[in-house]
Amino acid sequence: MTQPRGGALARIARLSAAFICSNLARAVIGFGLSLVLGRGLGAARFGGWILCTTWASMVTVTADLGFGVLLTRDGARGKTDPGRLLAAALTLRLTLASALAIALAAAAPTLTRDPELIVGLRLASLLGVAGAAYGCFGSLLRSQARWLPTVLGLETGWLALQVGASWVTLRAGGGIADLVGVSIATQFAEIVTATVLWRTVFGARPGLAAAPLLATLHRALPFAVTGLVANLEARVAPLLLGYLAAPIELGWFGAASRVGRVAKLTPSAIFAGALPVLSHEYERNREEAHRVSRLLERLLLAATATGAMTSLFFAAPLMRFIFGPSFGAAAPSLMWVAIGLVPALSNSSRKILLYAAGREATVVGWSLVAMALEVVAGLALIPAIGSTGAAISVALGEAAIWMPLRRAAEPEPQTEESPLPAAVG
Repeated sequence: MTQPRGGALARIARLSAAFICSNLARAVIGFGLSLVLGRGLGAARFGGWILCTTWASMVTVTADLGFGVLLTRDGARGKTDPGRLLAAALTLRLTLASALAIALAAAAPTLTRDPELIVGLRLASLLGVAGAAYGCFGSLLRSQARWLPTVLGLETGWLALQVGASWVTLRAGGGIADLVGVSIATQFAEIVTATVLWRTVFGARPGLAAAPLLATLHRALPFAVTGLVANLEARVAPLLLGYLAAPIELGWFGAASRVGRVAKLTPSAIFAGALPVLSHEYERNREEAHRVSRLLERLLLAATATGAMTSLFFAAPLMRFIFGPSFGAAAPSLMWVAIGLVPALSNSSRKILLYAAGREATVVGWSLVAMALEVVAGLALIPAIGSTGAAISVALGEAAIWMPLRRAAEPEPQTEESPLPAAVG
């Protein structure tokens, strides 16, 4: 489990570039898959495919249990036994995913009356389990900075092959169930590839020895709660708008939020690349980890501030150009979305450092505070100013925890009495 040479910031830059390239390639390939399936199935049956894959994704995401982040962080630490960590994650994830899959398969006739979709949903339950299993391998392999581009390249390559296999399946007269079968085959192929690659990366076959299940689950749960809170935070403002304001206000906020999501794409890739590097550095040299984190935050803050200023000055013409004349009134919402990006991305940078330091409980606590403040502000502002109030509430929630997270992320004295949390194995 060797780390590539070079400064920590240079390694973060390389990993971030790999994530950015992978995300762009997957977006293009994903669009190609949608095009192939949409043209081959028609609108109605394409909707059936979306239904099946959405339920499969629900199984995978629900069974994550926080391991997506935990495995990446702990896998980057030198004292971790990756085999035992993999065994624990697989056991826990597959137990939950299998139960969810059985429930989905049993409930399929109540979700639809279409015989083809019933078969598709039952196969989708297996796809969800396969996704949960591969996620364990993928997260640990991506924790190794040297191998990250290879892993991302293999994942992207299998997605491209899925597009080709789906096209062949449609040409042969296959339907929704056959296409779900192609997705399952692709997922299992990724698992086989990961198993073969494992020995090269970690120097041993995936270990299936007895693993500390309860201890591992206890350490993963804060990440699971953080993911749940993040999903709730993303939905609080739209839900409040839907209840307290006219539908057009929700449309304006949704459009402005999508512009904000585009602005987050590159920083999100950088954070994904930073976690394994900072985790490795924090174990080796805490002062260096904090120095790199501060420098990374300054760089992102400068870039974000530039983008925010552009949105502030050109909000109205930007919204009209992207979404059409009727969205010009969403300009104030976009302005506040842009303002909120500054504390939000700064907070995200500090959360990554806290994850690397094993202080995920701190992240959970302050994320809950931000969400609560967003709800209170939304209830007060949305009835009066609609979508703008929703955007302000999101910005206020992030701004309120900016200083507490900054203090929490300050360096602590490194002594023998305050070691890092013990890694699995």
